[in-house]
Amino acid sequence: MQKREKFVANDSTRAQWYLIQCKPRQEARAEENLRNQHFPCYCPFHTIEKIQHGRRVVTKQPLFPGYLFINLCKLTDNWHSIRSTRGVLRMVTFAGEPLAVADEIIENLRTRLASTDSKPLFEEGGKVTVTEGPFKDLDAVFCKTDGNERAIILLTMLHREHQVRVPLSQLKTTL
Repeated sequence: MQKREKFVANDSTRAQWYLIQCKPRQEARAEENLRNQHFPCYCPFHTIEKIQHGRRVVTKQPLFPGYLFINLCKLTDNWHSIRSTRGVLRMVTFAGEPLAVADEIIENLRTRLASTDSKPLFEEGGKVTVTEGPFKDLDAVFCKTDGNERAIILLTMLHREHQVRVPLSQLKTTL
């Protein structure tokens, strides 16, 4: 009986996405240094709004802290230069071999991050609780921000609604 050999396309010459673990808080540094070596990289960032030192701050943070994606050919690219790049800790492997990430996952991430805007910390009409000051532990309704440090809330006291200005740092969202 004659064996038939099937031709299988060799995926080692096709560029695929792989996962790299970065040193703590060095995703941007690793991405920049890998791009300087002409490696296509993708580090997904999302925008968040938070209270920092009593002020409302909008910042970008990595979606996957400590990780980024790199696009390369498994056998043809130089893996040693990647491992010795500043900011890179190691390649993520499974059983000692780098595991490819499906292209659909990367495209899905890009599409979702491009379509979503940053969600505000407090939404107009949302329920909030005062955490400090004379109105501590009272529930209120968030009306709007009053600059970067203060907010206007609607408190119900003595069966009447009152608009009150409070520091943003004294508010937390209520479910």
